Amino acid sequence: MTTYSPHGTPPVQVARQAASDTPQTDIPRRRIEIAWQRRNGDVEMSAHAIPSKALFEECFSAFAHGTPIQTPDGPVAIEDILPGDEVLTQEHGPLPVLWRGSLTCHATPQDRCRRLTRIMTDGFGIGRPVRDLLIGPAARVIHRPRNLPTGGPRSQVLVPVSALQDGATIIPVTPPSAVQLYHLALPVHSTLRVGGLAMESYHPGISLRSTLSPRQLALFLSIFPHIDQPGDFGPLTYPRLSERDLSEAPAA
Repeated sequence: MTTYSPHGTPPVQVARQAASDTPQTDIPRRRIEIAWQRRNGDVEMSAHAIPSKALFEECFSAFAHGTPIQTPDGPVAIEDILPGDEVLTQEHGPLPVLWRGSLTCHATPQDRCRRLTRIMTDGFGIGRPVRDLLIGPAARVIHRPRNLPTGGPRSQVLVPVSALQDGATIIPVTPPSAVQLYHLALPVHSTLRVGGLAMESYHPGISLRSTLSPRQLALFLSIFPHIDQPGDFGPLTYPRLSERDLSEAPAA
């Protein structure tokens, strides 16, 4: 684990947790890295092993290495953003990043995280996005399905980017080599400005307790050292629709 001081002092090196330190189970595991901000402002980094299960992997697999995140000082590649840095949100203006997680997407058929999406320049309209984006399977974007009303707080929802693939400007991509994927958590669930698109910050959803056993929940929370309980993630800012929801929705 590495601790960084916000006051400009050199980083203090401490023991880094290895994947083998985590109790073994019959579930395949994968290595992840996290960075978070303590209440005193220090930033810590560590490596862990998590179950190779979708709910865990979704914490880390939204944005590919190099994805531009808008900050008060302009766009910054996601890998260069650390907890404590501010990013611009659509709902609350500048907010500090509290947590950053990442994992390596391997170019093997068994790796779910290799199912990426490329959004071509102007794929959602002029300047949306301003450049091609490579997006992970956990990314969701603000969208207004045709069957929803055009006004009111529920007129926009969050949908998986992969559900909007059209084979032309939003296309599936299978990387030929490993890709590093990331996600960011903020003080409140918000939408980040990503190359001209509004895409959500990390939130596990509202059914975490009912989805995981007590032991799995404890393991899940251990990768978010900046919070104490699921409720600390706060409410969802927008409703979510799954790919199945979109396919079953009646036409307008």
